[in-house]
Amino acid sequence: MVDRSELVGAVVAGRYRLDDPLRGGAEATSVFASTDQQSNHSVIVRLVTVDSLTVQNDGPDGDATSLTPQMAVEAFQRHLLSVAGVNHPVLVPPLDWGEAVLGGERFVFMVNERIADVSLRELLDRGRRLTPSQALVIGLDLCRALHHLHQLGIAHGDVRPANVFVSPQARARLAGIGIKRGISGTAAMSIEQARYAAPEFSIDATPTPESDVYALALTLLETITGDVPFAADSLAVTLAQRAGRLLPVSADVGPIAVPIEKAGRPEPSDRCSALDLGRTLAQLASRLSAPEPIEPLVTESFRDTITRQLEAIVPESTPRSVDSQPRVQVVQPVNVAVAASPTEQRRYRWLWSLLAAVAVVVGGVLVWQTLTVKSYEVPALVGVAEGEARNSVSQLGWNIVISVERSDDVALGEVIRTVPAAGSTLREGDDFTLVVSEGPTLAVIPEVTGLSREDAVASLESQGLVVTEVVRDDDAVALGTVVSWIVTEQPNLVAGSEVLKGTQVAITVSGGPVLRFVPNLIGRSESDAQAQLVAVQLSGQRNDDVFSADIEVGLVASQTPQTNAQLARDGVVAYSLSKGPETVTLPSIVGLTLAEAQKKLVEAGLSVGVVSGRSTGKVRSVTQDGNALKSGDLVRKGSSVDLVFP
Repeated sequence: MVDRSELVGAVVAGRYRLDDPLRGGAEATSVFASTDQQSNHSVIVRLVTVDSLTVQNDGPDGDATSLTPQMAVEAFQRHLLSVAGVNHPVLVPPLDWGEAVLGGERFVFMVNERIADVSLRELLDRGRRLTPSQALVIGLDLCRALHHLHQLGIAHGDVRPANVFVSPQARARLAGIGIKRGISGTAAMSIEQARYAAPEFSIDATPTPESDVYALALTLLETITGDVPFAADSLAVTLAQRAGRLLPVSADVGPIAVPIEKAGRPEPSDRCSALDLGRTLAQLASRLSAPEPIEPLVTESFRDTITRQLEAIVPESTPRSVDSQPRVQVVQPVNVAVAASPTEQRRYRWLWSLLAAVAVVVGGVLVWQTLTVKSYEVPALVGVAEGEARNSVSQLGWNIVISVERSDDVALGEVIRTVPAAGSTLREGDDFTLVVSEGPTLAVIPEVTGLSREDAVASLESQGLVVTEVVRDDDAVALGTVVSWIVTEQPNLVAGSEVLKGTQVAITVSGGPVLRFVPNLIGRSESDAQAQLVAVQLSGQRNDDVFSADIEVGLVASQTPQTNAQLARDGVVAYSLSKGPETVTLPSIVGLTLAEAQKKLVEAGLSVGVVSGRSTGKVRSVTQDGNALKSGDLVRKGSSVDLVFP
């Protein structure tokens, strides 16, 4: 394999210059801080040897499967294609990928955004530890990201501190998506990756949502304590030590100890999902103080890593005194009145002797069990934390069974009741059930689409949900009716989904039909006017034609309502077409005096224009715009005529 230092300065795909090797990756994987020479942006390039992809195995003892190099490259690229379209604010998806030959060796590569924030690995390596509050905020972000992936049918497969980047505000981003899906099998794991492997990897090393949750539990626990439980120098030993063992989560971790322990159960079916873990962390947020900002790393000096060595305390065993076995008096059988032959009597005596021996043995066993199996009184454990309750009865020899249910009265992780109840007597070896609270009961999201705004709000608030609302005009939904709704933090949820009480649901309420601006129809043809109205979803209504001195015949001369008025959808705009200007008949005024002619013209709707000649005489002729007029001619109403006198 090419030495990583020899690859510094190489250019991948004619674009990405490898600048500095970074810590992380398996033996066959090299990680480089790089520069995208096209955009001049800083990126991260991961190189994986093609040879490492050709052998894929199911576990430390699983059968290896050989692939051709081309099959391995195609499988790798298919996995990356499956995550290329993932879009989530917490996830860092691949920007580019492909195949390259460097130093004579064949690689596949993947390019990611280079994040300015510091990784949890760097914080831990420099001795930093997070408070439970800081870890909770980071855990919430990671739960949202993993839940999004798991809904898409994708397992991350490489959740660990090196792939978690945090800002000073304790907000997280998760990188590494696509790598483990493209490199299958435990052989490709580095020692660092093996530290966060779920115990089921000993059987099948395919990443699953359950293994992601297990790795997240280890990551959160390490950020607080600095330790990774059961981690060894090899994957095989690590998995062997984790098989069937609960995570040793100390009460010093605080309230988040309970969800971390449940997320890290050895059996995948016993673990909570990323969604349930996020819900539980959200419930616990109110019980913790606000997280302090995460101080930036300094480069002047390193602090020693803080580790805690917890010594196991083994309680002294108290020898139990066993009473000596009591003697059992056996009543010898007596012959009955019916006489029998000596042979038959001997046969009966043998049978009775056998029965008597069996009775002695059975009676002895029963007496021994009665005298040696102890019984204990069930203590009062209601309201006690699960871990404390288990410890208090662990020495009593009972078979402890944990059952969970939700309770609005008992805090998360505390005992709701015991079976049998406190004060009862229970023998060693009997089942003792602790019913533990999973937190408050969940709200069920009702379907409120189509309800009135008031009914929808009442229905949601009755479930303990917080309602926000926006008003949006809608042509199809009546005013004040709910058009749609969405859970703000989990927009993919549907009616019937269970969420924490206090979850915010945003409803969209109809503000009624959208109002349309009435277009200007004046001067348009009737077909053009109708087209203008249809375009804005209004209707036209033609009224009687009207005279118009300004609008040509056949064009729209008037409309109601006027331009820029607002109407709802399918509102009606009335319009009238022009008949042209209105005309009147010129009265007979030739031979009349000026006063007489003016009177008749006014009565006809006309007026006197220019008067020429001696106006003291009689009208000799009438003209308009230089044209001679005679009595009975049609003249535009309201116009003026010129009078000519001798």
